[in-house]
Amino acid sequence: MAQLHSLCFASPITSFSLLEPHSFSSFPSLSLSSIKPSFLSFRRNSRLTHISPSSSAILAIENPSSESPEKEICPTRLLASNVPWTSTADDIRALFQNYGTVVDVELPMHNKARNRGLAFVEMGSEEEAAQALAKLEAYEYEGRTLRLAYATPKKAKASPPVQPKQPVVYNLFVANLSYLTRSKDLKEFFQSGGSEVAKAEVIFNENPRKSSGYGFVSFKTKKEADDALTTFDGKELMGRPIRLARSNRFVKLESELNSLPEDGEDQPADSSHDSEQTETLDNL
Repeated sequence: MAQLHSLCFASPITSFSLLEPHSFSSFPSLSLSSIKPSFLSFRRNSRLTHISPSSSAILAIENPSSESPEKEICPTRLLASNVPWTSTADDIRALFQNYGTVVDVELPMHNKARNRGLAFVEMGSEEEAAQALAKLEAYEYEGRTLRLAYATPKKAKASPPVQPKQPVVYNLFVANLSYLTRSKDLKEFFQSGGSEVAKAEVIFNENPRKSSGYGFVSFKTKKEADDALTTFDGKELMGRPIRLARSNRFVKLESELNSLPEDGEDQPADSSHDSEQTETLDNL
């Protein structure tokens, strides 16, 4: 055993090749199975460098690169390129009709007199498309060599979402308001007649900030607006008789109406509507 120990563990750089076959003849009672653990221990403790495959190689083995998925094609639709610029859709149709039924021809145009050198041709069947592709690939046509390939399917255009139709509101222009009147006062005044006021606001000037003496009241139905026009025209609000008229300024969608500030937050005057407001005041 001492001799075996010296052979296996005498030096950390001892190689397995030092164990010659005849060495085992001196130890008839030993078997390979009995010394296997020693060899494993020797391999574990040795300083022999183990060369392993590169990490990239391991990754390549474990995760072999998959080929890119094949491009989807339409078996009845062909794309012809290098088309003469002066060719028309009728010219392309006549050419392809030699090989089957032509369902449709699309010829994108660069301008009125010149196409873009491309044509999309929809054939009646896959067999006809395959025949046209085989016959017209590299075909000399009016001095140009055609190039053909299967086209990709036409993508259906996503239809825009249907917007629900918003109800309009009916509006009155209110003039001769007291400078102390606020939007909340205007709304409460018109609601006292039993109608539901959708929105009310007094218009203010800036620099200095003060009431413009007019405002707008909105109703959800035409009947309510007409009733308010009849009922409140000439009635006093905070000591002044108000004057009413129909207004086009505030015929807005409900979404716009809801975006307005809450009642009580008086709005600055909008110069874009000054002419309408002035004309309305003059007519009252």
